[in-house]
Amino acid sequence: MKIEQIKSKNDTMFVIAGTTASFVNALRRACTFEVPVLAIEDVYISKNSSALYDEMIANRLGLIPLKTDLKSYTLPSECKCKGEGCARCQVKLAIKIKGPCMVYAKDFKILDPAVKPIFPNTPIVELIEHQELVFEAIAVLGEGKEHAKWGAGHSFYRTYPIITIGSGKKVKDGIKRCPKDVFSGDKVKNLINCDQCGACEEYSAGAIKVEGDNTKFVFTLEPWGQIGAQDILKKAASILKKKTAAVKLK
Repeated sequence: MKIEQIKSKNDTMFVIAGTTASFVNALRRACTFEVPVLAIEDVYISKNSSALYDEMIANRLGLIPLKTDLKSYTLPSECKCKGEGCARCQVKLAIKIKGPCMVYAKDFKILDPAVKPIFPNTPIVELIEHQELVFEAIAVLGEGKEHAKWGAGHSFYRTYPIITIGSGKKVKDGIKRCPKDVFSGDKVKNLINCDQCGACEEYSAGAIKVEGDNTKFVFTLEPWGQIGAQDILKKAASILKKKTAAVKLK
């Protein structure tokens, strides 16, 4: 199997060759649902005179993505403390603030300086004069299959396109109908852009043929920011390796 990275503006794409759709789908599921990241799980609010209920504040806090170092933290179920809570499986955050002001994610006081909100200007709640918000929270590692707040990112894939340009009067009509800027003149310019929508085939009356290579795939990974795309891919691969090692064939 060969993996080649293709960088784009809003996400990261990989071309994975020499494998099957089953394996690529397993990799997609691991990236989306099994790569662990930090998220706030428990919130202890001691004072909240804002316009929002405690439950609403807690819900907003849980959905704030936090920078995650997988070398420093482990899942509570795999920690030596057996899930009781220690510096290896959790980190404490706190806010003590009085209005008038807008409370942002950047106002967190976090024990571990390596853990920080990915989007520091995320608003939590607005406080008017004399209103206060005081709480402590605990962030732990978790997996996306348990809750969306522990999702490391979104991933999907498609077969690598194969485009064959024939001859005929309708070829130019098919090329003009391409919505992805795949063609330049009568040649393929940006093959990776093709998502096999079929517009060029339809309007060229079959003179242009688009197929998918079942052994080569375009894998797109969109991280939420807690960890990088390459780290997600490496961790997902190690998870799959660990799972397959546990399988015993007779």
